[in-house]
Amino acid sequence: MNLEEKILEIMRETFETQDISTATSQRNCARWDSLRHLTLASELEDAFDIDLEPEEIATMTDFSHVLEMIQSKL
Repeated sequence: MNLEEKILEIMRETFETQDISTATSQRNCARWDSLRHLTLASELEDAFDIDLEPEEIATMTDFSHVLEMIQSKL
């Protein structure tokens, strides 16, 4: 499983929907609320053994920003 697929899997589990793609963002995913946003950050930290700062978490508003953030930490 590559990095993108792993992130998508985590997003699907966190948001409890299979309707997640590389085009997913807070604007087009009704299940992406503030609580699930924090849960997503926590799940990503655990999965990739990284630490995210609050400012970094705030920038992760769509799949591409999540991917960029994870890539910058690995």
